[in-house]
Amino acid sequence: MTAADIVARLAARHSKDVFVAECKMGESWGRGRRTLDAWAMRKSWSPWSTVGYEVKVARSDFLRDEKWVEYLPATHEFYFVCPRRLIQPEELPADVGLLWTAGQRLHVKRKAVRRTPEPQRLMMLMAYVLMSRTQIVGDMWAANAEPRVAFWRRWLLEEDGERQIGHMVGHRLAERLRAALRAQQAAERKAAGYERIEQLLRDLGLDPSQPLAPAALQARLEGNGHLRALRRVARLTEQAADIARRATG
Repeated sequence: MTAADIVARLAARHSKDVFVAECKMGESWGRGRRTLDAWAMRKSWSPWSTVGYEVKVARSDFLRDEKWVEYLPATHEFYFVCPRRLIQPEELPADVGLLWTAGQRLHVKRKAVRRTPEPQRLMMLMAYVLMSRTQIVGDMWAANAEPRVAFWRRWLLEEDGERQIGHMVGHRLAERLRAALRAQQAAERKAAGYERIEQLLRDLGLDPSQPLAPAALQARLEGNGHLRALRRVARLTEQAADIARRATG
């Protein structure tokens, strides 16, 4: 897992907030300016909160890093973010939070304690965000609209499991639909065969809804010369029975 992978997860976590990756602590042209791996401002006034993130993917980088303490005065909350178990909560000050990666998501191992940032530090950071990383739009709806690239990135990160489940469900539903369609077509063929038999009986002057007496049928056939029609009835009856067997099999 790379630092960029973790920053992408942070972006998804703050999809409804203001989120800035590689956020500087002041003017972008100044030398020696510290840079947060990620910074977010929650879109809420109660309470208004900014969050700083320091991403670590190597144990050695964490152990030798001493600059992160300079980020604390510029944010309301501060978190380390790392792969699972790379950093332990007891290795951090009590007010610093810790996030571990958990698959495609982030797990809060310890919640950060909210603090009051130093006004000058916070002002410098937000001035950088406003002047160097912000695009002014004409209305609030555009301001709150999620960019397409960010939306699809978040969708890929968060919905991969759901999409796999959806594919499986869709495949099974398609199989059931095809089976139901085959059964319906077989039933329609069966019904059409019986309709033809009933019509032939009506042509012979017989009521297909009434029990058919063999003697009456024989007399009607002999009287009207419909032996050929009788053979046809027999064939259709056999065909209908065969269709019924295939439909139920």
